[in-house]
Amino acid sequence: MKKSTKYLMSASLGAMLISQPQMVMAQDSDEAAAAEEIAVIGSRSKKPRTATDSPVPIDVFGANQINEMGNAADMTDNLKALVPSFTASPATGDGSAFVRPTSLRGLAPDQTLVLLGGKRRHRSALLHFFAPAAGNGAHGPDIGMIPGIALKRVEVLRDGAAAQYGADAIAGVINFVPRDNSEGGLVTASYGQFYEGESSIKIAGNVGFPLGDNGFINLSMEYVDNDALSRGTQRPDAQALEDAGVPGVGSDSPFGDAPLVQTWGRPETSGFMTFLNSGLELNEDHSLYFMGNYSEKEGRYRFFYRSPTHSSLAPLRADGFTGLPAGFTPYLDGDQTDFSAIGGIKGVFGDVDYDFSMAYGYSEMDYFLNNSVNPSLGLSGGQIAQMDFDVGALFQEEMNINLDFSKELNDTLNLAWGAEYRDETYQIASGEPGSFIGAGVSGFKGYHPRDSGEFSRDNWAVYADLEQDVNEDFLMQYALRYENFSDFGSTVNGKIAARYNANETWTLRAAVSTGFHAPTPGQSNVQAVITTFDSISGGLVEEGLVRPDSAAALGAGGAPLTEEKSKNFSFGATGVYENTTLTIDFYRIEIDDRIYRTINLPGAAPGQTVSFFTNSLDMYSQGIDVVLNSSVDWNDDVTTDLTWAANFNKIKITGQKDVNGQQPVSNSTIEDIENNYPSTRMVFTTNTKWGEDKWNLMVRANYYGKHYDERGEIGAATNPSFEIGSTIYVDAELGYQVNEGLKVVLGASNIFDSYVDVIDAPYANRQSVGLPYPRRSAANYEGGSWYLRASFAF
Repeated sequence: MKKSTKYLMSASLGAMLISQPQMVMAQDSDEAAAAEEIAVIGSRSKKPRTATDSPVPIDVFGANQINEMGNAADMTDNLKALVPSFTASPATGDGSAFVRPTSLRGLAPDQTLVLLGGKRRHRSALLHFFAPAAGNGAHGPDIGMIPGIALKRVEVLRDGAAAQYGADAIAGVINFVPRDNSEGGLVTASYGQFYEGESSIKIAGNVGFPLGDNGFINLSMEYVDNDALSRGTQRPDAQALEDAGVPGVGSDSPFGDAPLVQTWGRPETSGFMTFLNSGLELNEDHSLYFMGNYSEKEGRYRFFYRSPTHSSLAPLRADGFTGLPAGFTPYLDGDQTDFSAIGGIKGVFGDVDYDFSMAYGYSEMDYFLNNSVNPSLGLSGGQIAQMDFDVGALFQEEMNINLDFSKELNDTLNLAWGAEYRDETYQIASGEPGSFIGAGVSGFKGYHPRDSGEFSRDNWAVYADLEQDVNEDFLMQYALRYENFSDFGSTVNGKIAARYNANETWTLRAAVSTGFHAPTPGQSNVQAVITTFDSISGGLVEEGLVRPDSAAALGAGGAPLTEEKSKNFSFGATGVYENTTLTIDFYRIEIDDRIYRTINLPGAAPGQTVSFFTNSLDMYSQGIDVVLNSSVDWNDDVTTDLTWAANFNKIKITGQKDVNGQQPVSNSTIEDIENNYPSTRMVFTTNTKWGEDKWNLMVRANYYGKHYDERGEIGAATNPSFEIGSTIYVDAELGYQVNEGLKVVLGASNIFDSYVDVIDAPYANRQSVGLPYPRRSAANYEGGSWYLRASFAF
């Protein structure tokens, strides 16, 4: 092992050392062997752990595998194609067009903890309001800002781990491990095109340098440029204008898909991402480390079409405005900035390992709405006064301080303990006055100064973790964690896990734990209030989304937010026979007090209605994960590695907590939480090598089982919800190693150009707005594409 690898391993003392070779799928043999030896998620013991040692399921994906996908928007698509229990819906609207809503085991984005090099990743600035129902209102990290070329591997712990890592590790933990080579590098360039004509470009590079005699610096850069996809049809109202000969229908599209007045599909994105990882050995006992990223992305997403008779134009028509005979469609620009810096010192004092680290994370989302109208601004010289608006920005800032210790008490016991302090601030910056004055700009009313501000929260935690090798076949793990939050109080969580080697082939494992998701400062303070006239009293009243502890929310039966509470149960088995590994794991995650936004509820004032976040739902997610990994040697020159991974999952809402005697979440939303994601997901991957490993063919099939569209209600007499049929997407890559450094790959994503089902009458559908497909289906409606990639290693 190179010294630079050692630095990274010990830099994550707060993470577990377990590897899972059965999930190192379709990789080069050298890479698979390396991943089998080390990983940095699972246990604080220094003893290396293998698949059969793990008391909980963990997936490990190497660098080659992570990047085996062309025309992906970002890391979200890559991970989605590998982990059946991980879901990412298509980009939907507003900020969720730029920060993808994700889910592990059918839960919300902020119920999975994301680590970077074993350290907590900061949240995105965005709260999701246009996500699938299961993730609506969530406030989690954005993994799309991590450049894929910077990663050595990705590790996914599929079990509750809040007792070990703290808040949010309810569904599991995803750890992104950066490259740490001190020499050599890799340059890649790819060009792809969808069958419909849109293109994607990615250029990336990674290089390692020695830092003196005992250190390394590893740099990564990645540039991406993705055209917007257009997969809709013409709206009936716009088609009527075309048929009547009205000029300019759809000509205001920024994506070149006129005469379509509405663009459905992945937004236009471009960005430049960088990452740095480094380590320096001070002496035999102590070393420094530092890692961080700086990323910028720009995105553009088109909104709903406004016809010539739209309400936003009506006041202007009354003043004599005759322009925009074909109507208009606003489009939103979202500019993201993401920054992190993580540094620390680690080593050994006597017989105690230590790791002291400080981390800072920052996320910013700036919004600019184009081609829209605020009717309250009136006309200027007979023309619309303003059509482009700065509507405001969102910010998230976090600081973490961690101190971790680990000590081998004897040959069978390892004790780890430590402390953590975190401070986070959520900020809303108001838009320019023209964006929120009066009616506000159509499509995205600017953030009002009264809804803006900075909102902070801090917390501290202490933990202890004991790992016991009862004997050579029996392992026990115990963890206990206490956390105190400045906004809602304290919580205590624990975990017990066990692994037993039943015989040479089979290993049994089980775990039980409690966990929690702390309400974020964003969830506790986001507000979008509209002031209107009360039709009864004639006075001004406030309506819309208000803070949970505001007078309006308290008057409507609300209360300050507290933590979501979870109980996790899992048991399973791992079987290893020659070159085949099978794992089967059952899990059940029970969650009480799930934070969710209420429907519009009657306020304290006459005629007032308000909505707010509250601890409303009790639920569970349960299912089975199955992973089969094997290889076949056809002859001395041809070898095939194969993996079949499957997730069978069920979501159920078991209860609600009434607000002033009223159910806070509608039955249709409950139905969507339970049914919008497929209950069955499978990934089958093969990678065949021949010609002295110069040639390889990777083929991957992603299966999405049946699930329901979010519109309508299941079994309703009119406009019922549509059951989306099962869908299979097949990807393929043919690679040729030209020489020692150069490799060329020709590939295709969704090679057979498969789409999810079209939804039409009598089912609830979006045909009236030009969308024939389910808007937020886990299976996308992008269609097929091809790509060519060249990489040069040195």
